[in-house]
Amino acid sequence: MARHSNIVTAVELGTGKITVLLGESDGENSVRILARGSEPSAGSVVKGEIQDMDKLQSQLENVIREIGRDDLFNASRTVAFLVTGCGIASQRGVGNATIRNPEHVVTEAEIAAANEDAKVLNLASNREIINSSESYFLVDNRRVGKPLGQTANKLETHAHIVHGNSSQIDNFRRVLTNVGFERELLYPVFSPLASDLGILSDKERNAGVLLIDLGAGCTEYILEYDSGIHASGMIQVGFDHVINDLSLAFDLHFDLCKKLILSGALDQAITARQEYMEFRNAAGMIRQIPVTEFITVADCRLEEIFSIIRQMLARDKAPQTLGDGGVLTGGGAKFSRSSEMFRKVFNLTCQVRCPADVGGAVTGMDDPAFSAVWGALKVAAYYANQNDVVEESWIDRAGKKLFSWGSRKRSTIK
Repeated sequence: MARHSNIVTAVELGTGKITVLLGESDGENSVRILARGSEPSAGSVVKGEIQDMDKLQSQLENVIREIGRDDLFNASRTVAFLVTGCGIASQRGVGNATIRNPEHVVTEAEIAAANEDAKVLNLASNREIINSSESYFLVDNRRVGKPLGQTANKLETHAHIVHGNSSQIDNFRRVLTNVGFERELLYPVFSPLASDLGILSDKERNAGVLLIDLGAGCTEYILEYDSGIHASGMIQVGFDHVINDLSLAFDLHFDLCKKLILSGALDQAITARQEYMEFRNAAGMIRQIPVTEFITVADCRLEEIFSIIRQMLARDKAPQTLGDGGVLTGGGAKFSRSSEMFRKVFNLTCQVRCPADVGGAVTGMDDPAFSAVWGALKVAAYYANQNDVVEESWIDRAGKKLFSWGSRKRSTIK
Protein backbone atom coordinates (compact mmCIF):
# COMPACT_ATOMS: atom_id res chain seq x y z
CA MET A 1 0.00 0.00 0.00
CA ALA A 2 1.39 3.36 -1.00
CA ARG A 3 2.19 5.80 1.76
CA HIS A 4 -0.09 8.80 1.93
CA SER A 5 -1.41 11.26 4.50
CA ASN A 6 -4.95 10.93 5.87
CA ILE A 7 -6.82 13.35 8.10
CA VAL A 8 -8.62 11.49 10.88
CA THR A 9 -10.78 12.48 13.86
CA ALA A 10 -11.38 11.15 17.37
CA VAL A 11 -14.36 12.28 19.44
CA GLU A 12 -15.09 11.83 23.14
CA LEU A 13 -18.62 12.71 24.23
CA GLY A 14 -18.09 11.97 27.90
CA THR A 15 -19.60 12.72 31.27
CA GLY A 16 -16.75 15.07 32.14
CA LYS A 17 -15.84 16.65 28.82
CA ILE A 18 -16.41 16.90 25.08
CA THR A 19 -13.09 16.46 23.25
CA VAL A 20 -12.19 16.37 19.58
CA LEU A 21 -8.77 15.47 18.20
CA LEU A 22 -7.79 16.02 14.57
CA GLY A 23 -4.81 14.03 13.37
CA GLU A 24 -2.82 13.03 10.33
CA SER A 25 -1.87 9.43 9.66
CA ASP A 26 1.28 8.54 7.75
CA GLY A 27 -0.48 5.79 5.81
CA GLU A 28 0.73 3.07 8.18
CA ASN A 29 -0.17 2.89 11.88
CA SER A 30 1.26 6.09 13.36
CA VAL A 31 -0.59 9.38 13.72
CA ARG A 32 0.25 12.89 14.87
CA ILE A 33 -2.14 15.41 16.37
CA LEU A 34 -2.92 18.53 14.34
CA ALA A 35 -5.54 20.18 16.56
CA ARG A 36 -7.52 19.68 19.75
CA GLY A 37 -10.65 21.22 21.22
CA SER A 38 -12.43 20.53 24.50
CA GLU A 39 -15.10 21.82 26.86
CA PRO A 40 -17.02 20.46 29.88
CA SER A 41 -20.10 18.40 29.02
CA ALA A 42 -22.02 20.05 31.90
CA GLY A 43 -24.78 17.47 32.19
CA SER A 44 -25.44 16.70 28.53
CA VAL A 45 -23.90 13.26 29.09
CA VAL A 46 -24.35 11.43 32.41
CA LYS A 47 -22.73 8.08 33.25
CA GLY A 48 -21.69 7.70 29.62
CA GLU A 49 -25.20 8.13 28.22
CA ILE A 50 -26.76 11.12 26.44
CA GLN A 51 -29.23 13.11 28.55
CA ASP A 52 -29.74 16.15 26.28
CA MET A 53 -29.21 15.65 22.54
CA ASP A 54 -29.65 19.32 21.58
CA LYS A 55 -27.28 20.55 24.27
CA LEU A 56 -24.66 17.95 23.37
CA GLN A 57 -24.85 18.83 19.69
CA SER A 58 -24.45 22.52 20.51
CA GLN A 59 -21.43 21.76 22.69
CA LEU A 60 -19.81 19.65 19.97
CA GLU A 61 -20.39 22.46 17.49
CA ASN A 62 -18.70 24.86 19.92
CA VAL A 63 -15.65 22.61 20.17
CA ILE A 64 -15.40 22.28 16.39
CA ARG A 65 -15.76 26.05 16.07
CA GLU A 66 -13.04 26.51 18.70
CA ILE A 67 -10.66 24.36 16.67
CA GLY A 68 -11.48 26.44 13.62
CA ARG A 69 -9.95 24.15 11.01
CA ASP A 70 -12.76 23.59 8.54
CA ASP A 71 -10.23 22.49 5.94
CA LEU A 72 -9.15 19.59 8.18
CA PHE A 73 -12.68 18.56 9.14
CA ASN A 74 -13.72 18.57 5.48
CA ALA A 75 -10.73 16.37 4.64
CA SER A 76 -11.25 13.94 7.53
CA ARG A 77 -11.77 10.43 6.20
CA THR A 78 -12.76 8.57 9.36
CA VAL A 79 -14.06 9.31 12.83
CA ALA A 80 -13.61 7.04 15.87
CA PHE A 81 -15.89 7.92 18.78
CA LEU A 82 -15.64 6.60 22.32
CA VAL A 83 -18.55 4.75 23.91
CA THR A 84 -19.22 3.60 27.45
CA GLY A 85 -22.44 3.20 29.41
CA CYS A 86 -24.97 2.18 26.71
CA GLY A 87 -25.63 -1.16 28.40
CA ILE A 88 -22.16 -2.36 27.45
CA ALA A 89 -21.29 -5.96 28.29
CA SER A 90 -18.68 -8.47 27.16
CA GLN A 91 -18.55 -12.22 26.64
CA ARG A 92 -16.37 -14.96 25.21
CA GLY A 93 -16.96 -15.95 21.58
CA VAL A 94 -15.57 -19.18 20.12
CA GLY A 95 -14.98 -19.59 16.40
CA ASN A 96 -13.75 -22.52 14.33
CA ALA A 97 -12.13 -22.99 10.95
CA THR A 98 -11.12 -26.20 9.20
CA ILE A 99 -7.71 -26.14 7.53
CA ARG A 100 -8.52 -27.29 4.00
CA ASN A 101 -5.43 -26.26 2.02
CA PRO A 102 -3.25 -29.17 0.77
CA GLU A 103 -0.40 -28.36 3.19
CA HIS A 104 -2.78 -28.12 6.19
CA VAL A 105 -1.03 -24.90 7.21
CA VAL A 106 -2.85 -22.13 9.10
CA THR A 107 -2.99 -18.99 6.94
CA GLU A 108 -4.50 -15.53 7.40
CA ALA A 109 -7.63 -16.83 5.66
CA GLU A 110 -8.32 -19.45 8.34
CA ILE A 111 -7.60 -16.97 11.14
CA ALA A 112 -10.03 -14.46 9.61
CA ALA A 113 -12.69 -17.17 9.15
CA ALA A 114 -12.37 -18.32 12.78
CA ASN A 115 -12.50 -14.73 14.01
CA GLU A 116 -15.69 -14.08 12.04
CA ASP A 117 -17.24 -17.29 13.33
CA ALA A 118 -16.46 -16.20 16.90
CA LYS A 119 -18.69 -13.16 16.43
CA VAL A 120 -21.77 -15.22 15.59
CA LEU A 121 -23.51 -14.75 18.93
CA ASN A 122 -27.09 -15.24 20.03
CA LEU A 123 -27.64 -11.56 20.87
CA ALA A 124 -30.96 -9.78 21.23
CA SER A 125 -32.08 -7.70 18.25
CA ASN A 126 -31.33 -4.46 20.11
CA ARG A 127 -27.68 -5.41 20.74
CA GLU A 128 -24.73 -4.37 18.57
CA ILE A 129 -21.21 -5.77 18.58
CA ILE A 130 -18.92 -2.80 19.14
CA ASN A 131 -15.46 -4.37 19.24
CA SER A 132 -13.93 -7.84 19.36
CA SER A 133 -10.43 -9.01 20.15
CA GLU A 134 -8.48 -12.25 20.18
CA SER A 135 -7.80 -13.87 23.56
CA TYR A 136 -6.03 -17.03 22.41
CA PHE A 137 -6.09 -19.84 19.80
CA LEU A 138 -6.31 -23.62 19.85
CA VAL A 139 -4.54 -25.52 17.07
CA ASP A 140 -5.84 -29.12 17.10
CA ASN A 141 -6.87 -28.49 20.75
CA ARG A 142 -3.38 -27.20 21.65
CA ARG A 143 -3.25 -23.62 22.97
CA VAL A 144 -0.96 -21.27 21.05
CA GLY A 145 -0.39 -17.54 20.89
CA LYS A 146 0.32 -17.25 17.16
CA PRO A 147 -1.18 -19.99 14.96
CA LEU A 148 -0.03 -18.53 11.64
CA GLY A 149 2.13 -21.03 9.72
CA GLN A 150 1.45 -23.98 12.02
CA THR A 151 0.34 -27.34 10.63
CA ALA A 152 -3.10 -28.40 11.82
CA ASN A 153 -6.50 -29.75 10.86
CA LYS A 154 -8.60 -27.36 12.95
CA LEU A 155 -8.19 -23.82 14.26
CA GLU A 156 -10.24 -22.47 17.15
CA THR A 157 -10.35 -18.80 18.15
CA HIS A 158 -11.37 -17.66 21.60
CA ALA A 159 -12.36 -14.00 21.26
CA HIS A 160 -13.43 -11.28 23.65
CA ILE A 161 -16.63 -9.64 22.32
CA VAL A 162 -17.92 -6.26 23.51
CA HIS A 163 -21.53 -5.33 22.70
CA GLY A 164 -23.99 -2.63 23.68
CA ASN A 165 -27.47 -1.24 23.19
CA SER A 166 -27.69 -0.30 19.51
CA SER A 167 -30.24 2.51 20.05
CA GLN A 168 -28.09 4.24 22.64
CA ILE A 169 -25.00 3.94 20.45
CA ASP A 170 -27.00 5.29 17.52
CA ASN A 171 -27.79 8.40 19.59
CA PHE A 172 -24.06 9.20 19.55
CA ARG A 173 -23.94 8.58 15.80
CA ARG A 174 -26.88 10.94 15.31
CA VAL A 175 -25.16 13.76 17.16
CA LEU A 176 -22.06 13.29 15.02
CA THR A 177 -23.97 13.17 11.74
CA ASN A 178 -25.95 16.26 12.73
CA VAL A 179 -22.74 18.29 12.95
CA GLY A 180 -21.60 17.10 9.50
CA PHE A 181 -19.73 13.81 9.90
CA GLU A 182 -20.66 11.02 7.48
CA ARG A 183 -22.42 8.10 9.13
CA GLU A 184 -20.56 5.53 7.01
CA LEU A 185 -17.24 6.80 8.37
CA LEU A 186 -18.16 6.63 12.08
CA TYR A 187 -16.61 3.85 14.15
CA PRO A 188 -17.46 3.24 17.83
CA VAL A 189 -14.71 2.05 20.15
CA PHE A 190 -15.17 0.91 23.75
CA SER A 191 -13.26 3.37 25.88
CA PRO A 192 -10.82 1.00 27.70
CA LEU A 193 -9.81 -0.62 24.39
CA ALA A 194 -8.88 2.84 23.13
CA SER A 195 -6.94 3.53 26.35
CA ASP A 196 -5.15 0.21 25.82
CA LEU A 197 -3.94 1.38 22.41
CA GLY A 198 -3.13 4.82 23.76
CA ILE A 199 -0.87 3.88 26.67
CA LEU A 200 0.06 0.18 26.93
CA SER A 201 3.11 -1.54 25.43
CA ASP A 202 3.40 -4.96 23.78
CA LYS A 203 5.58 -6.07 26.70
CA GLU A 204 2.83 -5.23 29.20
CA ARG A 205 0.18 -6.98 27.13
CA ASN A 206 2.30 -10.12 27.02
CA ALA A 207 3.34 -10.15 30.70
CA GLY A 208 -0.17 -9.37 31.94
CA VAL A 209 -1.61 -6.03 32.99
CA LEU A 210 -4.84 -4.64 34.45
CA LEU A 211 -5.77 -1.23 33.01
CA ILE A 212 -8.44 0.86 34.72
CA ASP A 213 -9.75 4.13 33.28
CA LEU A 214 -11.26 6.16 36.12
CA GLY A 215 -13.49 8.64 34.33
CA ALA A 216 -15.98 11.19 35.62
CA GLY A 217 -19.20 9.17 35.30
CA CYS A 218 -17.96 5.64 34.54
CA THR A 219 -15.00 3.45 35.38
CA GLU A 220 -13.83 0.99 32.73
CA TYR A 221 -11.29 -1.79 32.84
CA ILE A 222 -9.46 -4.21 30.57
CA LEU A 223 -7.20 -7.11 31.49
CA GLU A 224 -4.55 -8.30 29.04
CA TYR A 225 -2.53 -11.49 29.44
CA ASP A 226 -0.31 -13.37 27.00
CA SER A 227 -1.06 -10.64 24.41
CA GLY A 228 -4.79 -11.30 24.54
CA ILE A 229 -7.75 -9.58 26.16
CA HIS A 230 -9.31 -11.82 28.82
CA ALA A 231 -11.76 -9.43 30.47
CA SER A 232 -13.20 -5.96 30.09
CA GLY A 233 -16.15 -4.06 31.42
CA MET A 234 -17.48 -0.92 33.00
CA ILE A 235 -19.48 0.31 35.95
CA GLN A 236 -21.51 3.51 35.94
CA VAL A 237 -19.70 4.89 38.96
CA GLY A 238 -16.81 7.26 38.43
CA PHE A 239 -14.70 9.95 40.02
CA ASP A 240 -17.58 12.45 40.13
CA HIS A 241 -19.06 10.15 42.79
CA VAL A 242 -15.93 10.65 44.89
CA ILE A 243 -16.30 14.41 44.55
CA ASN A 244 -20.00 14.24 45.33
CA ASP A 245 -19.30 12.22 48.49
CA LEU A 246 -16.89 14.92 49.68
CA SER A 247 -19.47 17.59 48.90
CA LEU A 248 -22.20 15.85 50.92
CA ALA A 249 -19.97 14.80 53.80
CA PHE A 250 -18.61 18.28 54.46
CA ASP A 251 -21.45 20.46 53.13
CA LEU A 252 -19.20 22.00 50.50
CA HIS A 253 -20.21 22.93 46.96
CA PHE A 254 -19.49 20.22 44.37
CA ASP A 255 -17.43 22.64 42.24
CA LEU A 256 -15.29 23.60 45.23
CA CYS A 257 -14.53 19.94 45.99
CA LYS A 258 -13.72 19.35 42.34
CA LYS A 259 -11.35 22.30 42.33
CA LEU A 260 -9.66 21.03 45.51
CA ILE A 261 -8.73 17.83 43.70
CA LEU A 262 -8.03 19.07 40.17
CA SER A 263 -5.88 21.96 41.40
CA GLY A 264 -3.83 19.55 43.50
CA ALA A 265 -4.61 21.46 46.71
CA LEU A 266 -5.91 18.40 48.54
CA ASP A 267 -2.95 16.29 47.40
CA GLN A 268 -0.57 19.00 48.60
CA ALA A 269 -2.25 19.03 52.00
CA ILE A 270 -1.98 15.24 52.20
CA THR A 271 1.68 15.23 51.17
CA ALA A 272 2.54 17.99 53.65
CA ARG A 273 0.66 16.11 56.38
CA GLN A 274 -1.38 19.22 56.96
CA GLU A 275 -3.77 18.83 59.87
CA TYR A 276 -6.67 20.98 58.63
CA MET A 277 -8.00 22.70 55.53
CA GLU A 278 -9.84 25.96 56.08
CA PHE A 279 -13.03 27.13 54.35
CA ARG A 280 -15.13 30.27 54.73
CA ASN A 281 -18.88 29.68 54.99
CA ALA A 282 -21.70 31.95 53.78
CA ALA A 283 -21.64 33.87 57.06
CA GLY A 284 -17.94 34.59 56.68
CA MET A 285 -16.93 32.19 59.44
CA ILE A 286 -13.84 30.01 59.01
CA ARG A 287 -14.40 26.23 59.13
CA GLN A 288 -11.59 23.78 59.75
CA ILE A 289 -11.95 20.28 58.28
CA PRO A 290 -9.35 17.62 59.14
CA VAL A 291 -7.43 16.41 56.09
CA THR A 292 -7.70 12.84 57.40
CA GLU A 293 -11.49 13.08 57.07
CA PHE A 294 -11.16 13.99 53.38
CA ILE A 295 -8.96 10.93 52.95
CA THR A 296 -11.42 8.66 54.75
CA VAL A 297 -14.40 9.72 52.63
CA ALA A 298 -12.51 9.55 49.31
CA ASP A 299 -10.92 6.20 50.13
CA CYS A 300 -14.27 4.67 50.98
CA ARG A 301 -15.73 5.38 47.54
CA LEU A 302 -12.53 4.50 45.66
CA GLU A 303 -12.28 1.20 47.50
CA GLU A 304 -15.87 0.44 46.57
CA ILE A 305 -15.23 1.16 42.86
CA PHE A 306 -12.14 -1.04 42.68
CA SER A 307 -13.72 -3.80 44.78
CA ILE A 308 -16.65 -4.06 42.36
CA ILE A 309 -14.20 -4.43 39.47
CA ARG A 310 -12.23 -7.05 41.40
CA GLN A 311 -15.45 -9.03 41.87
CA MET A 312 -16.28 -8.75 38.15
CA LEU A 313 -12.81 -10.03 37.24
CA ALA A 314 -13.24 -12.97 39.62
CA ARG A 315 -16.63 -13.76 38.10
CA ASP A 316 -15.03 -13.86 34.63
CA LYS A 317 -12.17 -16.05 35.94
CA ALA A 318 -9.58 -13.58 34.66
CA PRO A 319 -5.87 -14.39 35.20
CA GLN A 320 -4.62 -13.23 38.59
CA THR A 321 -0.87 -13.39 38.00
CA LEU A 322 -0.01 -10.21 36.11
CA GLY A 323 3.67 -9.63 35.44
CA ASP A 324 3.32 -5.89 34.86
CA GLY A 325 0.74 -5.19 37.56
CA GLY A 326 -1.72 -2.37 37.14
CA VAL A 327 -2.06 0.83 35.12
CA LEU A 328 -4.44 3.61 36.14
CA THR A 329 -5.55 6.35 33.76
CA GLY A 330 -8.46 8.75 33.22
CA GLY A 331 -9.14 12.05 34.97
CA GLY A 332 -9.56 10.42 38.39
CA ALA A 333 -6.04 8.96 38.19
CA LYS A 334 -4.58 12.39 38.95
CA PHE A 335 -5.71 12.16 42.59
CA SER A 336 -3.02 10.42 44.67
CA ARG A 337 -5.48 8.35 46.72
CA SER A 338 -6.76 6.67 43.54
CA SER A 339 -3.50 4.82 42.91
CA GLU A 340 -3.12 4.06 46.63
CA MET A 341 -6.52 2.37 46.77
CA PHE A 342 -5.81 0.55 43.49
CA ARG A 343 -2.73 -1.01 45.13
CA LYS A 344 -4.65 -1.92 48.28
CA VAL A 345 -7.65 -3.55 46.57
CA PHE A 346 -5.84 -5.48 43.83
CA ASN A 347 -2.55 -6.09 45.63
CA LEU A 348 -0.74 -4.98 42.47
CA THR A 349 1.78 -2.33 41.59
CA CYS A 350 0.12 0.71 40.03
CA GLN A 351 1.43 3.20 37.50
CA VAL A 352 -0.50 6.35 36.58
CA ARG A 353 -0.22 6.65 32.82
CA CYS A 354 -0.72 9.43 30.25
CA PRO A 355 -0.94 9.16 26.44
CA ALA A 356 2.24 7.59 25.05
CA ASP A 357 4.27 8.52 21.96
CA VAL A 358 2.14 11.54 21.14
CA GLY A 359 3.37 13.37 18.07
CA GLY A 360 2.35 16.74 16.68
CA ALA A 361 2.35 20.39 17.67
CA VAL A 362 -0.50 20.19 20.20
CA THR A 363 0.61 20.51 23.84
CA GLY A 364 -1.12 19.50 27.05
CA MET A 365 -1.65 15.85 26.12
CA ASP A 366 0.45 14.66 29.06
CA ASP A 367 -2.73 14.18 31.07
CA PRO A 368 -4.36 10.81 31.90
CA ALA A 369 -7.73 12.32 31.04
CA PHE A 370 -6.75 12.19 27.33
CA SER A 371 -5.59 8.55 27.17
CA ALA A 372 -8.80 7.15 25.67
CA VAL A 373 -9.34 9.84 23.05
CA TRP A 374 -5.68 9.53 22.00
CA GLY A 375 -6.19 5.80 21.53
CA ALA A 376 -9.36 6.51 19.56
CA LEU A 377 -7.33 8.67 17.17
CA LYS A 378 -5.08 5.64 16.57
CA VAL A 379 -8.19 3.57 15.82
CA ALA A 380 -9.36 6.20 13.32
CA ALA A 381 -5.95 6.09 11.64
CA TYR A 382 -6.19 2.31 11.34
CA TYR A 383 -9.56 2.52 9.62
CA ALA A 384 -8.43 5.25 7.25
CA ASN A 385 -5.42 3.16 6.26
CA GLN A 386 -7.41 0.02 5.54
CA ASN A 387 -9.16 1.39 2.45
CA ASP A 388 -12.57 0.04 3.51
CA VAL A 389 -11.24 -3.35 4.69
CA VAL A 390 -12.67 -2.91 8.18
CA GLU A 391 -12.54 -6.48 9.44
CA GLU A 392 -8.85 -7.21 8.87
CA SER A 393 -6.78 -7.82 11.99
CA TRP A 394 -4.51 -4.90 12.89
CA ILE A 395 -2.95 -6.84 15.71
CA ASP A 396 -1.02 -9.25 13.50
CA ARG A 397 0.31 -6.24 11.59
CA ALA A 398 1.21 -4.14 14.60
CA GLY A 399 2.28 -6.84 17.03
CA LYS A 400 -0.80 -6.38 19.22
CA LYS A 401 -3.93 -8.48 19.73
CA LEU A 402 -6.89 -6.19 19.02
CA PHE A 403 -8.90 -6.79 15.88
CA SER A 404 -12.24 -6.29 14.13
CA TRP A 405 -13.29 -2.96 15.58
CA GLY A 406 -16.30 -2.79 13.22
CA SER A 407 -19.88 -3.19 14.37
CA ARG A 408 -22.06 -6.24 13.95
CA LYS A 409 -24.03 -4.49 11.21
CA ARG A 410 -20.91 -3.87 9.12
CA SER A 411 -19.79 -7.48 9.67
CA THR A 412 -23.12 -8.74 8.37
CA ILE A 413 -22.93 -6.55 5.27
CA LYS A 414 -19.42 -7.75 4.48
